[in-house]
Amino acid sequence: MSRSTEEPALVVLDPPRSVFRRKRFLLPFGVSAAIALVGAFVLFANGVAALPFQGVTVVRAMMASKSEFFADPEVRRVLMANGVQVHVTDSGGSTEIAKERANPTSFDFVMPSGQLTARQIHDRVGGKPFYPFTTPLVVAAFSDYAKALAKRGVATPQEDTDGLYYTLDMTKFVELTLAGETWNSIPDGGLTNANQIIAQSPDPCRAYSGAAYLAVVAFAANDKHAPTAAEAKAVATKIKPLFEVEGQFGAGIGRTFFSPDGRTFAPVGVIYEHQYLAYQIRTKEQTGSVDHDRVLLYPDAHHHAEPWLIAFSEQGEKVGRLLQEDSRLQRRALELGFRLGRAGSASVGTVLDERGIPKGNPGQGDTETFVAKPDALATMIEELGSCPSGVPL
Repeated sequence: MSRSTEEPALVVLDPPRSVFRRKRFLLPFGVSAAIALVGAFVLFANGVAALPFQGVTVVRAMMASKSEFFADPEVRRVLMANGVQVHVTDSGGSTEIAKERANPTSFDFVMPSGQLTARQIHDRVGGKPFYPFTTPLVVAAFSDYAKALAKRGVATPQEDTDGLYYTLDMTKFVELTLAGETWNSIPDGGLTNANQIIAQSPDPCRAYSGAAYLAVVAFAANDKHAPTAAEAKAVATKIKPLFEVEGQFGAGIGRTFFSPDGRTFAPVGVIYEHQYLAYQIRTKEQTGSVDHDRVLLYPDAHHHAEPWLIAFSEQGEKVGRLLQEDSRLQRRALELGFRLGRAGSASVGTVLDERGIPKGNPGQGDTETFVAKPDALATMIEELGSCPSGVPL
């Protein structure tokens, strides 16, 4: 019997491929890496990636309606990219900032909604003013109310604006409201509202828009002349019924007008143009169409409110410079409906054109409302109703 002994076979195997070279790893890893690189590039380009390596300064501010600007996510992002976080204290109305009991200089900056209050604050406590944007005072209305005023010969539709904008004859409107007529008394107006014809306005004791609207009404009622100190009491007595019928409406009615129940609470009201434009821009982005049920009436004697940013510290001045010079903040201000201030050159009309939204003309007539001097305006506000803690103007 023969035996054969075979040598054991030796098989040499290739070493296993590294996990980093396997196809199942390479494809998803490559995609993820590419996305991460693009994201990092975007963050660095916008200055956000560097935030963990730089200090973020909390800047304290006081304001009223313009707090909506600083609450905007894009505005907050751009400010954070510049190392700034703005903490806002709501004043409850711009004129509250100007009152003697207020202490504006305890903040890095304050931002009253218009130049009348801002000038008073600056004259009293100083500070460095900045002028980032402006916004006209306007009357917003539901379309059937605007059409009724047009039938009465008080409002005129602006051409080529798709029914969104009207020019309001303030002299005729004041005469109509003082006559005590009701909405349903307008011939062929089609309204069932038995309330007296008015534009609801914010409390002039608290809100800049309320005080400014009082000035516009007084100008129209006084034959397009700003009442003097000697005329103020008589003019206020004349227009008092127009304001008494509506009662006090707080510091603003913008949110009420644009709410789902806006027609019930404020079918016609005084707001700022930027609030309306921002609403229509947002509505077009969300629905693909503007809201034709809400329209804008520009008073023929117009008043452009100019919010001042009054800085009391280096941090406050930094925010003021950013608002006037940073192109991203200027662009966002336009997208929020503002018109750029003294340092700006771009137009809100450009933003509206890009979105296919008609634009109105706040100054179809060239008449500007000349506002009464502070003492005369204070007399009129006091005559309309006693302010809880004095008239700031």
